[in-house]
Amino acid sequence: MVPNPMPNLATDFSFGLFNVDSLAPHGVCLLWRPELIWLHLVSDALTGLAYWSIPIVLLVVAIRRRDLVLPWAIELFALFILACGATHFLSIWTLWHPDYGVQGAVKAITALVSVVTAIALWPMLPRVLALPSSAALAAANAALSAEIAERQDAERRLAGFFEHLSDALFVVREDAGGFLFETVNPSFCRLFGTSREAIEGREPARLLEDAAAAELLAAFAGCLASGMARDWDSTVATASGTRHWHTVLVPLPATEGEPRRLLGSLRDVTAVRRLQADLVEAARRATIGAMCAGVAHEMSQPVNIISLWADRARGTMDAAADRPRKAIGVILGQTRRLGALLERMRELSRETPGEAGTFDAAVAAGAAVEVARRAWALDRVEISYEATGPVPVHGRAAQFEQALLNLLENAKDAVLRRRRSEPEAPAQIQVTLQAGPQPGQVTLAVQDSGGGVPAALGSRILEPFVTSKDPGEGTGLGLPIAAGILRDMGGRLGWLNRGAGAVFQVALPLATPPEERPA
Repeated sequence: MVPNPMPNLATDFSFGLFNVDSLAPHGVCLLWRPELIWLHLVSDALTGLAYWSIPIVLLVVAIRRRDLVLPWAIELFALFILACGATHFLSIWTLWHPDYGVQGAVKAITALVSVVTAIALWPMLPRVLALPSSAALAAANAALSAEIAERQDAERRLAGFFEHLSDALFVVREDAGGFLFETVNPSFCRLFGTSREAIEGREPARLLEDAAAAELLAAFAGCLASGMARDWDSTVATASGTRHWHTVLVPLPATEGEPRRLLGSLRDVTAVRRLQADLVEAARRATIGAMCAGVAHEMSQPVNIISLWADRARGTMDAAADRPRKAIGVILGQTRRLGALLERMRELSRETPGEAGTFDAAVAAGAAVEVARRAWALDRVEISYEATGPVPVHGRAAQFEQALLNLLENAKDAVLRRRRSEPEAPAQIQVTLQAGPQPGQVTLAVQDSGGGVPAALGSRILEPFVTSKDPGEGTGLGLPIAAGILRDMGGRLGWLNRGAGAVFQVALPLATPPEERPA
């Protein structure tokens, strides 16, 4: 006798769940009444189609918009709705086929997904409620748009400020241990007389001398290291002469991953520094002039008395007293020289009578050069003169001629002094009037072949009583008097050694024609 096998509960359950032998289709329950069959068929079909179309839309949105809040929740909803649609299609199937086990399994899956979705919804509730409404999003978007427009307007104003400011502005960035000009404004280009293409992306050494570039690079590095704004004054030698600049540096806010940058401004304060120097020089000159006038006044009477009594004493001497008469003659000669010196001292503080006006500097310079040629013809000094047409300037023609004669006399003494030590040395003086370094200016230059100004006297050569001549040959007042006259005409007398001698030059402003003067 064969024993009965042990029953398999899982197999029996699944066999019984999907066994349809003893079941009737759902249509039997509806007595196959057509109106009921069609009602259930159409309703379940439309509902199932709608359920299956909705998750397709949700899945497309979830896949293409991964930036949405809680995209997994959308996918969970799509799965839940898809399962619900499947139950409706199975309801149509069971109208004719009693596969209630399959329908129940699909409903179980739908129930599981429904429970998971319901459980996941509650923790999501605070986050969903915290989402801004469409009105709030619209208001935030409007505020953001207004802020963007305001910032763009500010950037445009800043760009206009950067482009049109009279100060030279520049931005430099740190690059491989050095610095490069990133951008500059038109004023910067005008200051250096070059284009943006020649500056941007280049190092400061491309624009400045080595010493000035090294000073600027050290300032860049110090400003970045300290993180503080700094400013300083510097003096730079350029092709147009010595310039004085005031520089300001400000570190720009740093952005991660970007090189550090500095915003700088460069202002040419040469005119201000020269004005300050002129005021100091004018005060010093006034003090020296007042002192010289007082000394000349106090000394003139004793000198006159000495000269008078010496002349009387010589008149009463016997003609045979040769040596005493010679001694009296030396005294008279030195008193006359002292009197001439006192007269030159008075000129430092004396105001020339007469109104200043416009005159042709070319004509006045030509007259002064002709006087010097006639006076020094026996000294074999060659004087050349070159001028470019009429040169209208404002001042007093007599004073201008006096200043030029003082410069010519200084040059003549220099070439003759060199000739005494070098008999074959040329004795040449060249006077030129040509266009100045700036529009509306003319440059007067007196160049000699006298060996140049000694380095020991260079910084004081224009001061009163300072001279490179031997004792007894000069008073040291000719150049200060000339400098004072030319300063009153709006110029600054300067000098430099060039070639075999020195050049004394001054840039004078041209007189403005009456029709061009402001009303």
